[in-house]
Formats: sequence, C-alpha cells, structure tokens
Amino acid sequence: MRATLAFLLAAVVLMGLSCGSPGNGAGRTLVWGMGYQPDLLNPLLSTSSQATEMADLLFLKLTDFGPPPELADRPMLAESWELSDDGLVLTYTLREDVVWEDGVPTTADDVKFTFDRMADPDIPYRDKGQIRHIESCDAPDPRTVRFRFRKAVAEPVNDTRFHVLPAHLLSGATAAALPSLPFNRAPVGNAFWRLREWVAEDRLVFDASETCALGRAGFDRLVFRIIPEETTLRTELETGGVHVYHRMPSRFFQALEGRAEYGFGRFSDRTYTYIGWNHRAALFADPRVRRALTMVTDRQTIVDAFRVGFGQVIATTIYPEHWAFHPGIEPYPFDPAAAGRLLDEAGWSERDSKGIRMKDGQRFEFTFTLISGNEISEEIATMVQADYQELGIGVDTEFFEWTVYLEKIYAKDFDATVLASRTDFVFDPEDNFHTRAIAGGHNSISFSHPVTDSLMDRARVTQDREETKRIWREFQEVMHRLEPVSVLYAGEANYPYRRDRVAEAPMDSRGALVEVHRWRPAGGAS
Repeated sequence: MRATLAFLLAAVVLMGLSCGSPGNGAGRTLVWGMGYQPDLLNPLLSTSSQATEMADLLFLKLTDFGPPPELADRPMLAESWELSDDGLVLTYTLREDVVWEDGVPTTADDVKFTFDRMADPDIPYRDKGQIRHIESCDAPDPRTVRFRFRKAVAEPVNDTRFHVLPAHLLSGATAAALPSLPFNRAPVGNAFWRLREWVAEDRLVFDASETCALGRAGFDRLVFRIIPEETTLRTELETGGVHVYHRMPSRFFQALEGRAEYGFGRFSDRTYTYIGWNHRAALFADPRVRRALTMVTDRQTIVDAFRVGFGQVIATTIYPEHWAFHPGIEPYPFDPAAAGRLLDEAGWSERDSKGIRMKDGQRFEFTFTLISGNEISEEIATMVQADYQELGIGVDTEFFEWTVYLEKIYAKDFDATVLASRTDFVFDPEDNFHTRAIAGGHNSISFSHPVTDSLMDRARVTQDREETKRIWREFQEVMHRLEPVSVLYAGEANYPYRRDRVAEAPMDSRGALVEVHRWRPAGGAS
C-alpha cells in the first residue's frame, strides 16, 4: 500500500511552531554565554557543533524531529510528503508562504540546489554519508521536490533532513569560491532568526525574523557572547552579563543548585566524550595498546570529579538512551596492572633510563593536543597523564585556540586529543569511523577497518528496525574489541538560565537552540 504522510498547516500551530506576534508582549534581548564561536554559518562547509546548532536558527529543513520521546516527523518547509510503493521515490510538497529574508520565495529549486551542492565531490559537506543513497533530486515545479534513491533505505525522510540554502545567492559560486563568500559570515535565511551582526571572537547577534512563515520568536533579539574562559562565563551568568550558560560544566552546578534565581535545562545531550588516538601514528596501531590506554584511564573518577555525576561511563559510541545502544557491553575495567600486561604483550616491555617503555628503539611517548581554556579537557589530560607516566608512557600537552585547534584536527596533525561527538537520533557513525570519510576530511582519527565499514553500510539500507538493531549491536561489539578510541562517558547537558530574564525555556535532547524561538521573557525583562 502506498505510504502517504500529509499534514494540515494547522498541525504546525498545534506542534507549537507558531510563536505569537510582535504585539503579544514578547520582546527584549536574550543573552547566551558560549565558549566558542562557529567556524562558518554555511551548512555546506561548517563543521563545528556551534555552527550546527546555529543553522537551526537561520535555515529551515524540509522536516525536523518533533519533541521526544516520540520524535515524530514534523513538517517545516515541507507541507506533506509521499513515498512510492517500491520505496525509491520520496516526493515533497512545499509550503508556498516561505520566503528568504531578502523577500525571494523559497522554492523547490533551493532544495535541489542545496542537495546538488551537498553531493558535489569538490565540496567538503560533513554529512555526505547521510545522502549517499540518494541518486538524484528533481524540482518539477516550484512546490514539488522529488528524491530518487538508489535502493530502498530504512528511513528515507531522515536522509533528506538537511538545511535548505538560497540558490539565488549561492548558485553562481564555484566549489573553490564557496569558502571565501561573504555569505558564510553574513547568511540570508528563512527561519525564525536573522543574523544582524558577527564580531569575530566577541559576539553574534540575531534578530527575530518578521518574515518567518512558521511564526515569530518570543524574544526580539538573541545575542551569543563568546567567552572562552569558563570561570569568567560563570561570573557573567551570576552578575547578569549573560542570561544563559551554554552547556555549563557540571562542576559549577553545585554552586548554583537550589538557588531560586536559576532554572536549569538538564537532558541527555546525546554526546560521548572520548580520547581520540590518531591511527596514522604507529604507537596506536595495535588494539592491545588502545585497550591498555583505556584500562589505565580512571573514567569513573573523571565522571565523579570533573562532571559531578553528570555522565555515565560507557563502552560504546552510542549514548545509552538510543534504541541501538548495546547494554550488554561492559566498559573495560580500570586496571593499570592488566594494562601493563597488555603493553608487554604488544612488545612495549623494555624501558629506557627514564622508565619510558620502548619497542624496536622507539619510545612510547606522545602529545595531547587540546583547546585553550577548555578546563575539563585539560583536567582529563592532566589526570591521565599522571596515570600513563606511572605505566611508563611519556605524555606532553599542547594548547591551541579554537580555530587553530580545529585546523590541526581536520588536518589530522596530532597524536591524541580529547573530543566529544554528538550522536544523531538516526545513528550514522560514518563521518567518525568509516574509511571513506578519511579522504572527505572527516574521521579525524583515520580509523579504518573492513568489518566496521561493512556493518555501517548494511545498517543504512536495512529497513527492518530489529535487524538494524542487530547490525548496530554487532558493530558495537567489534568496535569494543578494536577500541579505536577510549570512550570516557556519555554526557548530560546542563543549561542554567536566569529566571529574572526567562519565564519559559523549552529544551530537550534535540538541543537547547532547537526551540529557542519558543522561549518567553520574564515579566519586566528588557
């Protein structure tokens, strides 16, 4: 039977997308404190988590996830959609009232343009794995978009859930010219907010859009202050310089907990924090070495001491609330003695005059590449550095400001680093772990294995949920044996906000900014 999903426009209002009008008393300015600025605000090129979150402020997708736990498909730019009987053609009908901030209508040509650029091999779009099963995108008329798939996939709507960009502003640029376009720092969108100002390393200012077809935001202005030093950012929250602390380190929580002037957004942030080992380095080529490094890392102490319990030690690269999470895999124990035996088995049994392990004349020593001002990654590296040195491993640290750090990670110019990765509701680890992602500028640790590659490929085209779960669990089992990274913990987000500025702050595991257009100012806020 033909699968048809149609939604009345009224459903948008019922789902809470309509956010009032300028005359409803909503207004004022909401100030967020954020540690780092985005790299770019062009989803074709941006790679930072800050850019991914801010893209939701500016650009509509065809559909998005509704609130958890149902996560039902929610219409955005699309009004309805239909999947053919053979599962190969997905057709969208677009709303006809969506316009870009410059007044030009958003049409099917914009969707096709965006897809074609995403698929362009000369453009380093970070989620190419998401669209690899789509053969083509056609726009037979301004309101109709048709995706043709190479094969039937498990969840085709998810494969087409991307931010749509304005063809009339970007289509004239070559792939080589894209990175230098003014649009990347001064984008024109069609969603709830428009960028007013971006002062590098200082602030980004967004105004509520007066043209968004899905409604108007509750605040008039949204300001992101860039404050890399975490203690300074906390002080700004307490003194009123910022109203929301974006992803506050959990060690600050106890100082604010129970104080009536603060509200808290706490939810699974779908992340796992890990130590990434560069597989291009011969030191980390042996799985026994990587397992040893995990076993000499006291992950529970990291959660207790540095996260104040805001986290859970896990063994895999899927957050525990995900349906594909494998609960039967136990994390490797904290066991320095066993770790030492593994290193001996791997041939690192000799010691030099300083007690550093050696193999074939090579000393076991490496450098942690870290972000300047990121206290938790520095604390983690400092703690494990002492543990590693007791085991006969030499460790140094180097710190770089955010943009330089990103350049080194993308260039794979590092030995080891502390990273966090957010898992989508649709689990697809290709960008982090698939061999083909290495050449595409992703998979920063350069991990490659034919078995895990095959499992990732199979899971993406398996249409039965239970069979997909079985494949993902096998994937986790293999990854646990290979231990390409040392997973430290699954994280829980904490977003404190000032109640004298914010009356309503809906947020959940989709992200803190997904519903920021529905936030409401407290009475008297200005």
